[in-house]
Amino acid sequence: MIGSHWVSVLGALFIALANYDAIKTTLSASHSGPITNHLISSVWALLLAIHQRKRCHGLLSAVGPWLTVGLISIWLLLALLGWWLLFCSASDAVVNANTHEPANLIQRLYYTGYTLTTLGYGDYVPGSDAWRVTPMLAAANGFFLFTLTITYMLSIISNVTQKRHVALSIHALGETPYHILDATHDHGKYTSLGQQLQPLQQSISQLGQQHLAYPILHYYHDPQSQKSLPVALARLYQALLIAQAACTDIDPVTRQQLKTGLVTLENFLATLDSAFIKASTIQPEVPSLAEYTRLPGITASRQALHHHLTGRQQRVLSAYVHKDGWEWRTVWQPNKAP
Repeated sequence: MIGSHWVSVLGALFIALANYDAIKTTLSASHSGPITNHLISSVWALLLAIHQRKRCHGLLSAVGPWLTVGLISIWLLLALLGWWLLFCSASDAVVNANTHEPANLIQRLYYTGYTLTTLGYGDYVPGSDAWRVTPMLAAANGFFLFTLTITYMLSIISNVTQKRHVALSIHALGETPYHILDATHDHGKYTSLGQQLQPLQQSISQLGQQHLAYPILHYYHDPQSQKSLPVALARLYQALLIAQAACTDIDPVTRQQLKTGLVTLENFLATLDSAFIKASTIQPEVPSLAEYTRLPGITASRQALHHHLTGRQQRVLSAYVHKDGWEWRTVWQPNKAP
């Protein structure tokens, strides 16, 4: 193995793959790298299938942090493997500092490890002038990857916290679409609902871009439905649809606020639809809505409300809720302990 030209080519490929996937995932702000995409989607699909057979929100809630650690470990291990193979491509690439004897495979791995972690030279050093620049490049690459991964983890923690904050802010309006409308109807004017949308809109728009920049955010599951962003957004969307479509006595300013809120949510769904989920082929079930027709300002019939609550956006929302490990009926029912 030591001294083979093809070993250096294979090593360079592993180095390029590790750096490409890390850069694509952390810095592109649009899509994840190939390793990231296949790894996290495959693991999540497997665990989601287990969860659907036997409800276990605790299992899903543990996935996100471990996926993050596993992903970062894969980047670092690929880089370690690549540089190790590169240092194995020539007998004089690594030698004993005292005896100048060529290092064996284990010794070259040891040399690669402390070079990537920027610990400096130890018992082994480059054996010729031609190999003195390579450890510098390896150390720079190690420093770059370690810095990138630490920054990535801190950003994820911040964004997960914001996800939970937005979900709880929506939950504070009401724990179902009915409760949201009942708490903000203002005798059929729904002025409070329109006003409370304004601080949420910017946060929801930011979350859409953050989900593109950090795809692993999709896999941070909260075992409590009131802290689940997909459930919260689905509830808010139903409430806004009903208020805008079924209330004729809303003033123009409030109606525009409700419309802007719907557009914000639909833009968020469009972001997910392009990079994370596919719309369900089945239209999600709508409850009877009898109690909704008795709310102040609601003038539409149950049949009309059902019509407004169907469409592709509902199928996208349904897919989003299901992919987060929740059932669609959770959107319409009060929170229950998982």
